[in-house]
This record gives sequence, structure tokens and C-alpha cells, in this order.
Amino acid sequence: MIGFFLASLLGLAPAAPELLLVANKADNTVTVIDVESGASLATLPTGAGPHEVAVSADGRWAVTTDYGAQVPGGTLTVIDLASRSVVRTIDLSPHRRPHGAVFLPNGRLLVTSETSQALLQVDVARGVVTGTAPTNARGSHLVAVPADARRAYTANIFDGSITEIDLESMTATRTLVVSQQTEGVAVTPDGRQVWLGSNALGTVTVIDVAAWAPIDTLADLGLPYRVNAAPVGGLMIVSNPRADSAYVFDAATRTRRAAVFTGAGTQPVGGVVSRDGRRAYLALQGTNQVAQVDLQSGAVLRYFSVGARPDGVAITASR
Repeated sequence: MIGFFLASLLGLAPAAPELLLVANKADNTVTVIDVESGASLATLPTGAGPHEVAVSADGRWAVTTDYGAQVPGGTLTVIDLASRSVVRTIDLSPHRRPHGAVFLPNGRLLVTSETSQALLQVDVARGVVTGTAPTNARGSHLVAVPADARRAYTANIFDGSITEIDLESMTATRTLVVSQQTEGVAVTPDGRQVWLGSNALGTVTVIDVAAWAPIDTLADLGLPYRVNAAPVGGLMIVSNPRADSAYVFDAATRTRRAAVFTGAGTQPVGGVVSRDGRRAYLALQGTNQVAQVDLQSGAVLRYFSVGARPDGVAITASR
């Protein structure tokens, strides 16, 4: 309310309140949080083992990828954010182990399927798979998409590689073997670089997309489980649950600007950056919380309580 009042006095349009969506793997739920107040607005049921959550560009839908636990999952849970309710479950059969998820500007959803070694395109409103792009790589786990949404990049854990997919034709155009156990992946908003983490070597490799070759390797990152790109501001954030830390890098110079200690035993994993690029939200699977981090100072501003073993995080304007 204070922010709204000050914005009115200055003749500025106030920023829309933000909602945080957090997938809780062990609870089979997703938590909806009002960022301004810190209040939990809803805890909704999902399929088994929701690992990631994505929100449509218009803020209407949220979708969790129901990865499963001992038994491989094969569904998406669709949430109406206006009513904060589950409205449908999409069966992806025969595709199993859905994991990485990104909404495109046209409203279609991209989802990786590990068992199919593929990237799927899903019409969420109709609940059908409309396209399949084979990656021909083992463990296609996460997917990253630049702002122009012309291509996508999958991190393939077991092959230590990255695959580029043309989204118009839904075909894999090229694959690059980079390192070992490549999982965390993000593309800079300008689409010129892809940052790819190696869980085995504790490094992040920076790939020049035009040259399709590594141009730098950032070392001593422990377990770089996730990489997140700020939509503005030129920052990249790397989670390291092994050291209860995250690292803030300048994307252009690839220098480390801050190290964030999220607290003993917190184990930061999945994350997301606010729309203005000023704050990151990191899921803390060790303490069932989300940390709000100031990206300039590297300070943890506050913690939100969520469900058991949170991982995937998404953010959107409140409807």
C-alpha cells in the first residue's frame, strides 16, 4: 500500500504485485505466495513429485511438471491463477519424466521428457502435445529459451551435452558435448550465450551461441545445480546447495559480483529472478523455505515458508 501511495504522489504507475509459485517435491503440492506481504495464499495439490513450475506470459496459467518419485511421472498439473485452483491434469503419455518447463510468448508450453529424450510443445488450454523434438540425448532435463523464443536449449545430464532446438520446425539443429553431468542451464536474454553447469566438475561453461563453442569456464562452484538469468540487468545466478550458497555473476564480464550465504543447512536449489532484475528467489530444500535475495548487495532480505523439499520456482504479476 505504501508503494502504491508513493507512486501515486510521484505520478508513476505502481508495479503490479508479484506472486511466487513454488513446487514442493515431497509434498506433491505447489505454494502460491504474495511477495509483498509474504503471505501464503494457497497450497494446491499436484501430481507426484512436481520438480518445476512455469507461468504463462499473461499470468493466467501456472503448470507443474509431475516428475514422479519411484514410479516415473507423466503428467502436468494446470493451475488457474485468478481462482488459485487446479483446473486440469494433462496426461503426456507415452512421454514420462517431464521436468524442465518454459512458456513461450504464444502461450504454448515447452517441456522436457527424459524417457523420450525429447522436448515437447504443449497446448495447455486444449491439454494436448502439439510437437515433439527429439534431442537424441540421455537425460534431457532442463530447458532454457532466450527472449526472442526462436530456439531452445536442453541440458542433457548423462551425455554431458547441450542441444539446440529450432522452435519453428521443432527439430534439433546441433548438439555440443561440453562437460559431465550437465544440469543447470540458462541463456542470456540477448540469446548470445548459454551458461551450462557441471555437477561433476563444479564448473559453469559459457557457450558462445554463434560460434557454438565454449568461451569461458567458471570454476570452484561446488555443485552448480541451477543457473538463472535475470530478465534485465545482465546478471546470472548460480545455486550451490553443497555450500548453502549462491553466486551472482556479471554476464558480460563473467566476474563474480557477490556470494550469497543462505544459511547453514538451507541447500539452495531452484530459483527465479524478479521481473525488474533486482531480487532473486531461491528454493531452500534443506529448510523448506524460499530466500529473497538482493542481487546488488548479496543480502538475504527475508524467508518464506513453503512445503517439503521445494525446488522449482516461478514469478508473475498478481491477477
